[in-house]
Amino acid sequence: MIAIFKKMLPVLLLGLMPPLWAAPPTALIWETSVEEATVGNPELRTARANLAAAGHTATAAHSGNLPQLAAGAGYSDSSGSATATGTNYSTSLSLSQNLFSGFQDSARIEQGTANLTQAEASLATAKAKLSQELKSAFAGLQFAQDNVTLTEKIVRRLEENLRLVELRFEGGRENKGSFLLTRATLAQARYEHLQAQQAQASAQAQFARVLGRAEPGGLQVIGNVPVTAPGTAPDFRELVQQSPDLSLARAQERSAVADVTLARSGFYPSVDLTGSVAREGQDWTPDKDRRTVGLNLTIPLFSGGKDYYTTKSAASTLEAVSSNKDNVEHQLLVRLKQAHAGYVESAEKLKVDRAFLEAALTRAEIARSRYNNGLMSFEDWDRIENDLIQRQKTFLQSQRDRVTAEAAWEQAQGKGVIP
Repeated sequence: MIAIFKKMLPVLLLGLMPPLWAAPPTALIWETSVEEATVGNPELRTARANLAAAGHTATAAHSGNLPQLAAGAGYSDSSGSATATGTNYSTSLSLSQNLFSGFQDSARIEQGTANLTQAEASLATAKAKLSQELKSAFAGLQFAQDNVTLTEKIVRRLEENLRLVELRFEGGRENKGSFLLTRATLAQARYEHLQAQQAQASAQAQFARVLGRAEPGGLQVIGNVPVTAPGTAPDFRELVQQSPDLSLARAQERSAVADVTLARSGFYPSVDLTGSVAREGQDWTPDKDRRTVGLNLTIPLFSGGKDYYTTKSAASTLEAVSSNKDNVEHQLLVRLKQAHAGYVESAEKLKVDRAFLEAALTRAEIARSRYNNGLMSFEDWDRIENDLIQRQKTFLQSQRDRVTAEAAWEQAQGKGVIP
């Protein structure tokens, strides 16, 4: 017994130990989906990396206002020369400071700050876009799952209807056309169930893409996307001013203004202060000191027209960017109003469709009993059954549209659930 236990011990321990790695879960709730998308979505990772790069570039733009320090060492051998022979060693330390560069340094700092603002606005836009895509993908997969379940229930209900019509047909209380129509309706329902299964696979792939997964792996969702009831109409113009899209357009305008300043800098003189300390000698420890101090003034006279046309080009670009900013502001106002209208309407439509579904369920139960007892014609009963099926499908679509409409409204504002 002891020997057997020793052989089984590694197996028992392996069963008790947690796995060293775990595959991503295939059934996700909403909160887990948000966490995974925040970390794994490639577009969001790209936006974060671009923001980090813009931050470093903005910091580097300040280097023009700081002195430049350099050290050097040299060695030369002139033993083969006819005039001077020997070796020469040198060490040096040089310092340079630009005093005026035609406003280039201040323009580069402004441009770096504007580019950083653009990257921040782009990150906010990417977060809002990911939030909208995540809500839509979650609701889309939820709709696909529910649709598979619904079409399966419809198939079973129509199978029961077919048996009922078949019994009445065999008993001489129903005509053959009603029987054939019911059988064809069942075949159509089975085809729609197949379509629903195929659509679920597509919804899984879309949800996996938003999460940042390479493969869907049988993804399922559990629960619902949280929704909020529409309140009073907001101040749309105030929302436009807070939008990251407008912040991006404004930052682009600031960058274009800095480009004009940079282009004009070619017309201004440049002033530089330089100084250096050096030692020279024929030994590897040089002992002769040399010091220099200089103040250099450079005045541009003619650059072949480059500065002139560069300035004209930058000014035209600024005009285009400014016009684009005004256009973005107008478009945002329209988009916000349209998105809010869709958000409000989707909430009301879901209430209406829920009421119609409750009525259709009640009518269908009553109609089935009446038809079974011969108190209703096949045509009237079939019409009520088809209405129930359509109401069930419409209600599922309204649930999905309710989520996607609110997600679109949040994206239009530049908001979302991504931290």
